[in-house]
Amino acid sequence: MKFFRLFILLSPFLSVSIIAQENGKTSFEYVAKKLKSAIDDIVVLKDNKSMIAVSPSYQARVFTSTTNGYLGKSRGWINWELLNSGKHKDSFAYLGGESRFWLAPEFGSFSIFFDPGKEKTIENMRAPKDLDAKKFKKTLHSEQTITAVGTLKIQNAHGYFFDCEVERTVRLHTKKEIQENLQIDLQKKVDFVGFSAETILKNIGEEAWQKDKGLLSIWELSCMLTSENNQVIIPIQADSGIIKSYFSNGFTEDVLLIKDNIVYFKANAKQLNKLGVGPEQVKNRMGSYAPELDLLTIVTFNLDTKSTTYVNSIPRNKSPYSGDVINIFNGEIDKEKNYNWPFYEFESSSNTKELKVGDSLYHKQTLYHFKASKKVLSEISYKVLGVTLEALAF
Repeated sequence: MKFFRLFILLSPFLSVSIIAQENGKTSFEYVAKKLKSAIDDIVVLKDNKSMIAVSPSYQARVFTSTTNGYLGKSRGWINWELLNSGKHKDSFAYLGGESRFWLAPEFGSFSIFFDPGKEKTIENMRAPKDLDAKKFKKTLHSEQTITAVGTLKIQNAHGYFFDCEVERTVRLHTKKEIQENLQIDLQKKVDFVGFSAETILKNIGEEAWQKDKGLLSIWELSCMLTSENNQVIIPIQADSGIIKSYFSNGFTEDVLLIKDNIVYFKANAKQLNKLGVGPEQVKNRMGSYAPELDLLTIVTFNLDTKSTTYVNSIPRNKSPYSGDVINIFNGEIDKEKNYNWPFYEFESSSNTKELKVGDSLYHKQTLYHFKASKKVLSEISYKVLGVTLEALAF
């Protein structure tokens, strides 16, 4: 079957044994201990019951979070097989987690996932070495914040090398900050956690980055555990907009519906698909609701409304700067194909531009989980996403 398996780079996930979910071992406490046994600099940032587990050296990655302290459920999808194998010490890009630094484009003439001269096929894909294995150095650690910095050398398929400095700051948000950020009132009946990842990508080479040689963008990825009836909610500018499909010619109505300027997308790890929303349609937020988990997730990100220049990661594309701002990846479990991706992924990207030496790109994504009754979560959803949970499509 010749659909492009865009996430072949997730191949270390294929035979994953999700240890943290065996025998009811889904608590944040259990997962944090497992992480600490494999990665020596895991830090838990906490504010009352809100907690996140972060590794500064692994490019300031947030592996997981909880809304209810150490005994609360761990929310991030983690590649335990890779951790247990010990191979993550030399190759850690595909460890999953709720906040992962990534770079684009993935496909196209300026892709950074193919060597120059190589045909852009699944077999020839490889992760940029530094993105996969270059560890960062912690420069700041406070009660709520961790900052880590590293340098990367990235080559694209055009043969151009980018010399980059990356600074990542992860911040755990207080109740007051969450209320102010989203303009909501958090009742006592709501368990919550919110954290942001800010990334600065600087050109530290000897010449300016130019369009005709290829450009980079910051790509934020969030691997999330899912459930049977989980659906993603994406407010858009107009119902007539084009929602791009990365793995097929389109979506069936039982997977994706658009009504009243909202995209509804089933993200329950039952089939492999991925959608994209471009800059003309996108707003600076998205979310999901899992009724089985009583969980509402909100994701916001900074959006330059004056820019429509985004790198293009669709296979075989001929327009390298007409890419998407939002992507949602939905995995699947298929033993015949050796897939074991029981997660979905929120993705947001920065715009791109030509950078003079010393100039930077900036991107910030913030993720919130709220656990409460459907009535309470519906009020938050309406306030932030513009739709009640009773009006959802699926």
